[in-house]
Formats: sequence, C-alpha cells, structure tokens
Amino acid sequence: MIYSMSAYCLTIWILPLPRLLRKTKANIMHRLTGTVFGGKYIGDLAFRGSASIWQGMMVNFLYVVFRIFMGIRYASVWFITIAIYYLLLGIMRLSLILSYRNRSVKSELRSYRKTAWLLFLLNIPMGGMITLMVLTDSGYFYPGYVIYLSAMYTLYTIILSIVNLVKFRKLGSPILSAAKALNFVAALMSLLGLQTAMISQFSTEGENFRRMMNAITGGGVWFAVILTAVYMLLHSRKMKEVKSVEPLGE
Repeated sequence: MIYSMSAYCLTIWILPLPRLLRKTKANIMHRLTGTVFGGKYIGDLAFRGSASIWQGMMVNFLYVVFRIFMGIRYASVWFITIAIYYLLLGIMRLSLILSYRNRSVKSELRSYRKTAWLLFLLNIPMGGMITLMVLTDSGYFYPGYVIYLSAMYTLYTIILSIVNLVKFRKLGSPILSAAKALNFVAALMSLLGLQTAMISQFSTEGENFRRMMNAITGGGVWFAVILTAVYMLLHSRKMKEVKSVEPLGE
C-alpha cells in the first residue's frame, strides 16, 4: 500500500512537469530574443557555431591549466599527457577562430585542410594517452552517482556532435564543419574516458579484461580520428574542385 501511494504521489508530481518545462523554455527564449546577442544566437546558425568555437577553446585552455597543475602536484605523466592533448585541441580551435575572422572561400578551405592535418598531429598525444591507459591501468574515476551523470552527458555530447556534423555541413562553411569535427573527436575521447571509469567501478573481470577493453576501444577511437582526418582531406579536395568549376558555369 505504501509503495502504491508513493507511486501515485510521484505520478501526480511528475505530470505538471512537461507543461512547466515548456512554459519555462518559452519564457527564457522570449527574454533571450529580446537582446541583441540572444536573438542573433538563436536565429543565426552560423553565429551560434562561431560562438561555440570560442566556448570550446576557453574550456580547453582552462582544462589544460587544471591538468598541468594536477600533473605537477602528483607527478603524474597521465595528467600531463591529457593536458598536452587538450592544449593541441585548444590551439586548433584558436586557429579556426583566427581564420573565421578574415574568412574567404580559399582561406576557409585552407583552414579546413590544416585542421585535418593537425588531427594527425593530435593523434600523437592521443596515442600516448591510450598507451598509458592500457599499460599502466590509468583512467578516470567518478565518485558515487557522478558516473551516471557523466554517462548521460557523454551520450548527449556524442549524439549532439554527430547531429552538428550533419547540420553544419549543410551550412556550407568549412571552418564551422572543422569545428564540429573537433567536437566529435573530443566526444570520442570522452567516451573512452567514461569506459575506463565504468570498468573500474563495475567490472569484476579483472585487470586483463580491463586492459583488453581499453585497448580495443582506444584503438577504435584512434583509427576513427584518422578516418575523420582522411575524410576531411578528401572532402576539401572535392569542395575545391566544385568552387573552381562554379565560375566557369557562370
């Protein structure tokens, strides 16, 4: 009887939530569209994409400072390797921002190709992270229920990065497409980090199983980044050929 009453009370409490969330969202959107920045951010997909590059770059550099501090404090090669990885990721985003300010068709394609080549460079610290993860059994650890929140956030970032890859590719801006490719790569690394945390917390298979799974998933992520870079190089060549043909058609 107590469980039935609890379920009934929970249902009554949950039922108004969808309407409340819709009303809250409508109020927030109304207030945002009333400002110059908010209206442009909501209504202009290209502006929203450029703002997200700034956001990602600042988060990257703050995370680098944090990991370097932790690496020096605990004399951890693992933390220093993570810092190098995110430092390169932040530099790549900074390069996209500088190219986006004085953009043209040629400069955007050049920046898109440069990002593809830099992904190969990014794979060096990424490979170091994966190797350390496998050989020294390094990884992430989330206390208590934080691991469930991390899993939800990682799943969200993976889905969002894939959706944005398609959405911003249709927009036709190589720089914004390159930025979303970087988000996809970062989401893959988050997925790998989540796996190490979940295996450490829930697996009872032992050290060999943990190393095998980290090696398989790490190798998959490493090759996925290479495939992404190769695709970007091929796609940039195709876009360059299209752009060179268009004036002839006119």
